[in-house]
Amino acid sequence: MFHYHGKMYFLHRDNMANHVLFFLVSAIALTYIAPLKAESLSDLYDHTRNQLTRINDSRPDKMERNVKALNDWLQGPITLQASALPSHSTEGTDEYEVGVFLPFKPPSVREIDRQQSQLARTVSAMQAQRFSLLVSGLVRQALWKRVMAQTNYDGLLRKQAWITALDNTMEAYLESGEIDRATYLRWQQEKLSHKLAVKQASITLKSAVDYYHHTVGTDALPTEVVEDVAKNASSLLQHHPELRLIALSQQQLDINYDLADQSLSPWTLGLIARQLRGPAGNENLLGVNINIPISSSGTTTANDHALWQDARNALTNALAETYASLTWQLNEATIEYEYANEAVNVLFQQVHIGEEITALYGKQQQNLPKVLWLEQLIAQQDLRIEQEKMKVRLAEAASKINQIAGVTL
Repeated sequence: MFHYHGKMYFLHRDNMANHVLFFLVSAIALTYIAPLKAESLSDLYDHTRNQLTRINDSRPDKMERNVKALNDWLQGPITLQASALPSHSTEGTDEYEVGVFLPFKPPSVREIDRQQSQLARTVSAMQAQRFSLLVSGLVRQALWKRVMAQTNYDGLLRKQAWITALDNTMEAYLESGEIDRATYLRWQQEKLSHKLAVKQASITLKSAVDYYHHTVGTDALPTEVVEDVAKNASSLLQHHPELRLIALSQQQLDINYDLADQSLSPWTLGLIARQLRGPAGNENLLGVNINIPISSSGTTTANDHALWQDARNALTNALAETYASLTWQLNEATIEYEYANEAVNVLFQQVHIGEEITALYGKQQQNLPKVLWLEQLIAQQDLRIEQEKMKVRLAEAASKINQIAGVTL
């Protein structure tokens, strides 16, 4: 059985507040979902993602908006222009004109549109990947918090069974004089301390179970919770969705800067109908008006360039800071994993040695202070609990590495 230990590592940077608010709303809503029988980590992930997707899609900022897109060829709305120029002399000519003007996108704008469309698809895919990572983080957090609490509680219950079984023996030893009152009081002290530990573990477990249920929609644990640690975590970090989204924001900024170029003004085609009314009769004219800007490229203003440069520098700094933060988190998680892996091996040896010491003390009870024998028995029970909890911390550290590296469930 494996558990989770309190702190979290999944949410970071500018979207933290939005993620926290979103999760609080999600946690309340998930309280009322149908029970789930979780068979695997994938089951937990799929169920939680479906629920959060439903909630996310109902948020006000995600509501569908009816946006009328212009034709791919047009850079603005078609305009109608009408004019009337009546003459005030008897020999003059009245002039009436109606024109329809279509602002066409120049080839350079159509190329930018193509880049914008491709960028939008990439951003959408990256946002979906970030959402998947967010869901994975929430599941992992709730899972390991629950598993650690369960492991600690189960270990304390096993120790309680051991205390109950040994209690009659300690009473008999006291009556027969095999242990002194100081040793007996030490035993009573351990019983009281353990009683408090069990109570605290029970409260912690209830809190963890509630949190787990609100997050994933079930009280059941998957049959297998241990993840294989990513072998190429440092390489995967290069493709982390947070980093990719910042880089894509830089591309969007460059596109916006390109669109500010005055040379990208539309090419205007006008269809004009004109009627001339004079003493000699009426004359109907039909013509075409073409307006193509002839300014050279690179006509953005110095102010536009300064604003673009400042914004791009800010994004570059954000990219560097995010990468440094993720790298630091990954290094810390790797150190935790390596320590936990070594600690599991050391605790295994300590438990084995402790069993030998306990057996030797049992054979030498007549020659040793009984309090020394008792302390060894208590220490051995605590070592077994710590061994099981360290196995959980090892599995948790592997999960943490995967989360930081951007590996979804």
